[in-house]
Amino acid sequence: MRKQNKNLKADFNTSRSDLMRDKLIREISDYERQLAELKLNGNQVNFTMIQTYKELISARQAMLRRLPVHY
Repeated sequence: MRKQNKNLKADFNTSRSDLMRDKLIREISDYERQLAELKLNGNQVNFTMIQTYKELISARQAMLRRLPVHY
């Protein structure tokens, strides 16, 4: 049986992680902008769409927090 190295590091592609981080940040910004525009539309408040945008933003923020941090 082979001896295992105690200092194993996660094997992940840092550039792929950076791309995903950038994509999530762009999507969050886009949804926040769309949410703000929806709230400014005073004649008809669409509570369903407001909630949908909030959930989309929250889900992407959660994914962003779970991405590995590398230095």
